[in-house]
Amino acid sequence: MTSTAAAGAAVRPVAREPRLIHAAILLVTSGLSVLVTAVLGPSMPAMQAHFADVPGADFLVPLTMTAPMLMMAFLSIFAGELADRFGRKRLLVGAAVLYGVVGTAPLVLDSLVAIIASRFALGVMEAALMTVSTTMIGDYYDGARRERYMSLQTTVAASSAFLLNGLGGLIAEHGWRAPYATFAVSLLLAPLMVIYLWEPPSRATMSVAEAASDGRSLQRGLLALICALGAVLGVVFMTVPVHLGYLFGAIGEPSPARIGIAYAINSLGVIAGTFVFGWLLGPRWRVAWQLAAGAGIAAVGFMMMRAAADYNALAAAGFVNGLGCGILLPAMVTWNMRELPLSRRGFGIGAYQSCFFFGFFINPLIVVGLEKQLAAPRAAAVGTIGVLLLALAALALVVGALQRRAR
Repeated sequence: MTSTAAAGAAVRPVAREPRLIHAAILLVTSGLSVLVTAVLGPSMPAMQAHFADVPGADFLVPLTMTAPMLMMAFLSIFAGELADRFGRKRLLVGAAVLYGVVGTAPLVLDSLVAIIASRFALGVMEAALMTVSTTMIGDYYDGARRERYMSLQTTVAASSAFLLNGLGGLIAEHGWRAPYATFAVSLLLAPLMVIYLWEPPSRATMSVAEAASDGRSLQRGLLALICALGAVLGVVFMTVPVHLGYLFGAIGEPSPARIGIAYAINSLGVIAGTFVFGWLLGPRWRVAWQLAAGAGIAAVGFMMMRAAADYNALAAAGFVNGLGCGILLPAMVTWNMRELPLSRRGFGIGAYQSCFFFGFFINPLIVVGLEKQLAAPRAAAVGTIGVLLLALAALALVVGALQRRAR
């Protein structure tokens, strides 16, 4: 693990000076990943009722939400490799256009199978958008500016989730198809990408001499470690979105509105954590200590959930956990970004994104598996994850101390 300060020594990959408009386009584009699921949740019951006569609808309708995430887990690494080989901008613009086309397709599709197919296709486009936009933030910015924009990427995603959960309910009042119209936003972004973004140096544009001057090779062992930790982070981050509602049910909280407020409080914690990282920890602390702080705070949140016996305690636990996750998310992405050579940046970011989203999918298997193994309530399983995460935080502290002693 290297110090954040080492990022300033990296060679700046682009000669042009990016402005606020460039950051805004890339941050909003990366935030489209939230749109994939957040806006559709409130319309699921109506969609389920519409397709009630379709065999297997109980399984197939929820698949419309999870199918894009599955594609993101499998294909982000390949999207990154394509961006390295053939360039970033064309892939980004093409994916944005197709995202709008396949994302809005359920407005006119009548077959549930066809809708699911369009959602799988949407996941392919989102894998490209998320990976390439993140890569281009790393291409356009370096040093402290990159740290802040990577933290803002998480801020935008968490803020979008906060807003879209409410917006999705309002739009769903006009029918279960209506929320799919929001995916047309990428068609507004595409011309802005064409006008304002430029193709940064990559393996597709670098000469042999420029590639040699990059001065670094891909450290496969380190990338494997970062990706493994990314999968762990995926499991950690999805624990609250998937299981918080069950924890409220276990303490006898029946109100969906109050549970929704608790989810919003968790999102506010994530937002706060990104600011803590971007303006306090990122510029000053070495990576090991950043990870120790984020993991330790998130672990405390999980253990608070284990002990919570009423609404206020559980909502507060969600905020604390969100605060830790808000530190961990940008800390991991910026660490990975700093360690990647320019010529393999897309591949490395794509590999990390694939592992991160894979963690999303295995989260229910791990939490429910722990619940059954412990023969205890869901809260005990969440608390166990907190204990394991606290052990990882302690290990990161030891690594940080050893690094400091070695200097």
